[in-house]
Amino acid sequence: MTTNKCRVIAIFTPKPEFFSEVKDLLTVTTPEVHKEPGCELYQLHESVDGQLVFVETWTTREDWVFHGTQDPVARIQAGIAGKLETDVVVMEMYETDAV
Repeated sequence: MTTNKCRVIAIFTPKPEFFSEVKDLLTVTTPEVHKEPGCELYQLHESVDGQLVFVETWTTREDWVFHGTQDPVARIQAGIAGKLETDVVVMEMYETDAV
């Protein structure tokens, strides 16, 4: 790895009847996450197939791990319980030397 920046994709697949509720929860917590140490990007996207996708950049992996211990994540976890089709898919990534 050539950088210690941590890039994360987190994919939420809400059950159709809970889509708006899950989206609202993720939207409300986003500004709080922006204030966390090391948060460079925390942006919610809506895919064409009904998934909600966070695209994240953290200055270090440690910042991202710390984020996972914070209140917004706890509230998200509590708020999505029983409302998703599948578990949240989280992909942790780092840049490579490839051009």
